Amino acid sequence: MKRNLLLFFNPLLFAAAYSTAAFAGDIMNSVQLGALITGNTLYVEIPAGAPGAPDGGTAPIYYAGDGSAVALLPAGLKLVGSWTIAEDQYCIDWENGPKNSCTQLVRSDAGFVVTDTKLGEPRGVVTRLATGNPENL
Repeated sequence: MKRNLLLFFNPLLFAAAYSTAAFAGDIMNSVQLGALITGNTLYVEIPAGAPGAPDGGTAPIYYAGDGSAVALLPAGLKLVGSWTIAEDQYCIDWENGPKNSCTQLVRSDAGFVVTDTKLGEPRGVVTRLATGNPENL
């Protein structure tokens, strides 16, 4: 029987994720990242004005066990690429988007904050996680 793990979104916690205190959390290490994302879909709440999300919204991102990745941005653009994990971050080379896009997940009171490792800035917050590819990306 297939089981889904869901993390739900709280708007107040989302706002807190962008405060300085929210980044005092732990950075997930490579083993934790592998266990969390491999074969799963992360739903990332993206703030308005971000690339592919002019009005903000949720982007499901599927990280297949074979190293392929697919994301559906809120504006409707579908990205396809490949992902790897190294040095407590995961990096995606999108075929039709950014190359070597590297991210860390930082545990905070708000949940997992998706943080750009090059800029040290938040990209969004993981609002839930599902096993497999329920969006058929």
